[in-house]
Amino acid sequence: MYTETYPITTFAERKINFNDISVTNPATNIFTFLYIGNNADHLQYFSNNFKKGIYTSTLAEAIQFIDSLIENNEKSPDAIVLDIPLNKNQYADFCKYLEQNKLFSTTPLLYNENSLDAGGIDYLRENKLIDDVINIHSWGVNYAKRISFLKKIKKQPRPLKVSPVFIQGSANQFGMPRFVCKRCFDIAISLFVLLFSLPVLVLIAIAIKLESKGPVFYTSLRAGRGFKIFQFFKFRTMEIDADKKIEELSYLNHYGKCENGVKFLKIYNDPRVTKVGRFLRKTSLDELPQLYNVLKGDMSLVGNRPLPIYEATTLTTNDFVERFMAPAGITGLWQIKKKKNPDMSAEERVGLDISYARHYSLLYDFKIIARTPAALFQKNDA
Repeated sequence: MYTETYPITTFAERKINFNDISVTNPATNIFTFLYIGNNADHLQYFSNNFKKGIYTSTLAEAIQFIDSLIENNEKSPDAIVLDIPLNKNQYADFCKYLEQNKLFSTTPLLYNENSLDAGGIDYLRENKLIDDVINIHSWGVNYAKRISFLKKIKKQPRPLKVSPVFIQGSANQFGMPRFVCKRCFDIAISLFVLLFSLPVLVLIAIAIKLESKGPVFYTSLRAGRGFKIFQFFKFRTMEIDADKKIEELSYLNHYGKCENGVKFLKIYNDPRVTKVGRFLRKTSLDELPQLYNVLKGDMSLVGNRPLPIYEATTLTTNDFVERFMAPAGITGLWQIKKKKNPDMSAEERVGLDISYARHYSLLYDFKIIARTPAALFQKNDA
């Protein structure tokens, strides 16, 4: 075990009680965590950013500690951070163990991506054995908001229950559920467009690589229907490490700072955008890789835009949560309505999302798709 660095406490000391915590640094997150790993630097990082923490070296030790919490009726940590090489069988058993304990069934599991290879990340996501894959030390991560959001997700029934207002009109004239019709339509159209546009996709990839170093695709975690988190794909339109410049460019945010907590980010004439990226954005060609998300079932052709985690965390209250009842989509009401109202506020945008969630149907989607081409020409460089 490592030497204790306050407020980190070792498992061996067995002096943990999350119910009795004094905050020595008001700037630290109010959350507590259980760290499973052997990296002293990462452990120190969490000790500097959280209220209280415990660490163990192995999953077996973590289970012993959790057993002691349950036996003593003590409060569970707000998150479990794993920073060890993935042993699929042991980890799967660990997840089953947590699910069987009501105290820990809603505790978010975060895995450090540096301890995983690509196959490990795919395994965790495909088998739904992880809530988030993180990069410890990555710039600008607000773990308080992230953990708060993940806790809300895990407390929601899966899939998210739909209230009666959404059930009305849920079948079409042939008696088929609307989501079945919508899904069949999504698969047929997205597959056709992907195959038809394959030469264009190749040319775009070459242009991106010729202009700047870095990957062809931009990927990020997004929150879609029912708070489902998935890997979102676009053609890369910005310079490398563009996310690290968000804070210094926040004063250019079109939506400004909303008093009620709703947070969207949109920067017109964004200086981080490349020349090729500016063309792709104006023509909406940067959105083409999202057809892969549609084929996978993460998104639909029409729906509410899937949100980055930092935006989604501001929309989990009762006033806004309805927008997550609808599928995530490539185009939607917001895209076609902003032509008449380019200065739309964040609240108005959420209102459109909620309206679509309440009334969407295949016919409604056809109307939105028909109006989408005209909306492309209104697109600002954002």
